[in-house]
Amino acid sequence: MKWRLVALLGSLVPGLARAQDPMARAFDLERRGSYLQAAEIYRTVLQDHPAEVAALLGLERALTPVNRNPEMLPAVRAALATPQPGATVYGIAVRVYASANLLDSLGTLAEAWHRAAPGDETPYREWAAAALQHRDRPMARRAYQLGRDRLGKPEALAAEIAQLAVVEEDWSTAVREWARAVRQLPGYRSSAVTTLSAAPERARADMLSALSGMDGIDVARIAVDLRTLWGDPLGGFAALMAVLPSAVPQALDQLQSFLEQVRGGSTPPYLLAQARTLEAVAERWANPAQRGRFRLEAARAFVGAGEPGDARKVLAALAQDTAGNPAVALGATATLIELLAQEGKPDEAARELDRYRATLTVDDYQRLRRLVALRWALSGSGDRAEALIAADSSVDALELKGRIRLYAGDLTGTGEFWKQAGPFAGGRAAATARTAILAAIQPIEADSLPELGAAFRQLDLGDSLAAARGMMRVARTLGADAGRPELLLLAGRLFAAHGARDSAEAVLRAAVEPEAPATAAAALLELGRLLLGSERRPEAIAVLEQMILDYPASALLPEARRVLDQARNAVPRT
Repeated sequence: MKWRLVALLGSLVPGLARAQDPMARAFDLERRGSYLQAAEIYRTVLQDHPAEVAALLGLERALTPVNRNPEMLPAVRAALATPQPGATVYGIAVRVYASANLLDSLGTLAEAWHRAAPGDETPYREWAAAALQHRDRPMARRAYQLGRDRLGKPEALAAEIAQLAVVEEDWSTAVREWARAVRQLPGYRSSAVTTLSAAPERARADMLSALSGMDGIDVARIAVDLRTLWGDPLGGFAALMAVLPSAVPQALDQLQSFLEQVRGGSTPPYLLAQARTLEAVAERWANPAQRGRFRLEAARAFVGAGEPGDARKVLAALAQDTAGNPAVALGATATLIELLAQEGKPDEAARELDRYRATLTVDDYQRLRRLVALRWALSGSGDRAEALIAADSSVDALELKGRIRLYAGDLTGTGEFWKQAGPFAGGRAAATARTAILAAIQPIEADSLPELGAAFRQLDLGDSLAAARGMMRVARTLGADAGRPELLLLAGRLFAAHGARDSAEAVLRAAVEPEAPATAAAALLELGRLLLGSERRPEAIAVLEQMILDYPASALLPEARRVLDQARNAVPRT
């Protein structure tokens, strides 16, 4: 029994000791949210030990959530009166004096702190931070400058001065100070670029000029990054190449960092910058297989940038590189054939396709063969196109065969092939386009209309205005119940998409014929959208109301009501 009592008392001793420890008790109260009770215990501790840092920090933590930090002033003054208070005490004092709005005393505190810790930037940084919390920028500027003078280092507090200059839109100072900060710590470059990129356009040329006159690759990279962010990736690439280190590892590091930056853009200048950067990386890469992959990616970027000549040079060299990675050479071959076809050179593409047929995968060969056939069809060589894919029975080939017949004006053949291909060939966008074309040609009684086929070919070549005019000419030869309204609706949509609003309005109004109620309803809806887009709200409302009243059974009625609500400002336009 006796040993059990001893054991029980032994287990209670730590808990009793903890209960008697005022700091532990205060911390427990703090954790439970009893901040004022905790603050009282911390004050009690500080009465006997005024410079007890843990108690001072605890008191600050306890009073901050209840916004009563100024109540710390007596405790802080007592701590400051002790011999050698220490940096932490001075830091607490600056925060407490600032919370009590005693800003005039902050300078004295910072100077005392500096004497206690010479060479440390923190006293002046904290003084300025407290001033900025009170929106006193002149005091913050004075704190930074005094700190720099006291420390005797022109680069001291550079990042903080730069950030203040950005707030004040003093861009020349911001550039100078960020350059100083980045020379000390290259990791500051990201912050420098982020803040400087907000500069207005009128200040940018001077900023770039100032950066170009400064030394250091990290400072130069600020200018490179800013040019890229401001829409001049090619200028950024040129600036980078001018300062690129000669050592290969460092050069590759800089190039790949820049490559990640320009990958975010998809416009021709960004794609061209990607291509040139990839070429520069490839030139410095030792591994042949990886070098080939970089060059292949560069060629594709050249294609996207609209520089087929540069792409072709890269691809031709890769395709003939038997010592390199076979997969890369194969990718180069496929991309080269694709490029030739897209450039409108199907004959050259066909020759390359035959030349490399044995090395291409089956899927790549069939895909490229269809692409060459499409380009032949677009150039007017429909017979050659059909012959090239005659043996291909895939869904994509059936869709293409229907399109080749469409370009020839064979409306019956188009419909038959597209029905075989089904609704999923070529993706959702292509299926939607085919549905619209079939809706336009199905009411036409003639089996063949070469002029209409020529219009669809012009459309796929990108000349939508010529296509719309061709459809109008054909529509005039057709009856109201034999395809005229449907072709006019399609032509009206093309005019509207091209921005030819007057032509679109006239054609859409002409498409409203009672003999084709579904088409008439669709034409009125398109006309309503067109008028609303031209800010002709009363006319748009009248047209949409006419559509709803005249065609109450139309499947487009919910959409017409939504657009009508927009015209009446009942719902926001999207």
